[in-house]
This record gives sequence, C-alpha cells and structure tokens, in this order.
Amino acid sequence: MEKTKGKYMISLRTYFSIGAIITLCLSCLVSSALVLIPTVLFYHGEISLKLMVMICLAVCSLTMVIGGAALYLGSVYFVRPLEEMGKVVQKISKGDFDVRVDRGANRVKNAEYMHELDELEANINLMAEELSGMDHMRKDFVSNVSHEMKTPVSSMMGFAEMLLEDDLSEEEEKEYLLMIYDESKRASNLCENMLKMSRLENQAMVTKHEDVRVDEQIRRSIIVVSEKYSGREIEFDVDLAPMQIKTDPDLLNQVWINIIDNAVKYSGTGKRIHVFGENIEKGIFVAVEDEGIGIPLEKQKHIFDAFYQCEESHKGEGNGLGLSIVKRILELINGEIECVSDGSSGTKMIIKVYEK
Repeated sequence: MEKTKGKYMISLRTYFSIGAIITLCLSCLVSSALVLIPTVLFYHGEISLKLMVMICLAVCSLTMVIGGAALYLGSVYFVRPLEEMGKVVQKISKGDFDVRVDRGANRVKNAEYMHELDELEANINLMAEELSGMDHMRKDFVSNVSHEMKTPVSSMMGFAEMLLEDDLSEEEEKEYLLMIYDESKRASNLCENMLKMSRLENQAMVTKHEDVRVDEQIRRSIIVVSEKYSGREIEFDVDLAPMQIKTDPDLLNQVWINIIDNAVKYSGTGKRIHVFGENIEKGIFVAVEDEGIGIPLEKQKHIFDAFYQCEESHKGEGNGLGLSIVKRILELINGEIECVSDGSSGTKMIIKVYEK
C-alpha cells in the first residue's frame, strides 16, 4: 500500500527546537570538559563549596558563549533562504516575473515540503508563475484587441473608398453599404463585449438577488438564439425539470444565451442540440451538448481565455469573449462551468449554480 504523503518532513518549530537542544547540550559538554579537565589536572587542593560555585559559573558562562556562537552560525541556515526570498520578491515587485527561488535539487519523497520555509519558497515561485501568466495574458489581450479592432475598421475604410468611385452601380453600392454595416456591427459588438467584460472583472459581488425560474429562462434563450440562426434548421432536444434559484436574473440569462449561441454556432445544419437540467443540492445542474466538430484536447484549457477561438473558420461570427464572460459571471454568482469533449465530435458544457 502506498504511504500517504505528508505536508512537512519536519516542522520548522520542531527542527529549530531539536537543533537548539542539541547545540546547547554539546556546548554544555564542551564547556564542562574545558573547565573540569584543567581543574582535575592542575588543582590538587581541597574542593570547597566556593570552588564548586566557581566551576558551575565557569561552565555556564562558557556554555552561553559557545552555544550562542553556534546558534549564531547555525542561523545562516534560516537567514540565507529568507534573504534570497527577499531579493526575489523585490525583483517581482519591479515587474520581473521570470525569477524563481532555488529550492534545491534534493526534494523529500515522503512529504510535500521540507518545512515551512520550503513551503514559502514554493508559494513564492507559484506566485511568480501566476503573475508571469497574467502579464502574458495582459500583453495578449492588448494585442488581440488591437487586431480585432483593426480588421473591421480596415474593411470599412476599404469599402468606403470603393463607394467614393463614380462608376459603381446601384447594386454594388448597396452591397458595399451592407458590408460596411456588417463590419460596423461587428466592431460595435466587440466594444460592447469588452465593456461588459471590463465591468464584470471589476465587479466584486452581486447585489441583485431574485427568484429565477431557470427552466423558463433557458427556453426563452433557446427561442432568441433560434431566431438568430433561423437558416440552420437546428433541432433542440430539451429535458428541463422545474428549476428555481435566487440569483441575478440578467447575469444568469447571459450565461444561457452565450452557451446556447456557441452550441448552435459550432453545429452544422440539421444537427441536434441536447439541453438537460435538474435540481441538485442547494443549486441547479444544466448540460448543453451539441453534435458539432468537438474541441481538440489541447485547446480545451484555453477556451475560457479572452479572445481565444478554437476554429479560424468561425472568427467572423464572434470575438472570443463569450466563454470568458460566462466564466466570470459564474464566478460572481457562485457557479462553475466544465467543458467535456473527446476532441473529435460533440461538446458538452456543464453548468452548476449554487445559492449563496
């Protein structure tokens, strides 16, 4: 049977106590030897009470000196990693997120950490990794926003230049105006989603709590999305138990709209979308499963990142913010989302929302 892995090999308090006791005992032995050996060798008089007191005082004094010096030198073991961690934290505070604390090559096998200092080193390294990831995400966010805004603006400028030509037919003018309208709508949706995402990121809590009939809300969302994609002939297989939860109805509605919209977007014409919902302890469970192309396994961990889109062919239909908004909303309303896909066919989104 495999042995359960503990957190510490030895706690820092125990380690320090044992070290101090051993140091003091050895200091006492050395001090006693330094005092008693010369006394026995060179003193041949009567051993009086006064002499015994002097010997004890000498032993105690030497013990404090030797023990204090040994503890001072031994404290390097504790101070040196703290100094290194201080230097690393200082570099992190200045924006260098690539630095790491050297924890040493020899790690214990039967414990997660050597002691509390080792745990602190590990947590500092973890913090640096998270900050580095956030910094990369920030840079990617700025880059993606610039790219996403540049594309529709460039398109509108190009079509506007064509409209300035005098030899265009009325049919061509309408076609270019329609393209300008589509691109401006796309830019408007991008700005709206960015503002929505910004508000959600800066929102710490939900103040609006109402009793929401979730099953009815999902059915209305299906109708809204079906009207948007009326030409795709998508069928919905709906199995929803009566579900009610106290939460923010507007935020929850955005979750269903985005999830169902994604399911339709990545499903082909004539496909079926399965929507299942039931009550669970202190909350609700909803699963939306499509019969689309699926999500490759290596891409599934990125689908909730801002501006990330799995399929290049669908970039014109969205801006990659939908699932980011869904995830943030669920964090605010005490919910969670999970993506299940074998990577080749079909994707299931599982949503759970709990009452606070």
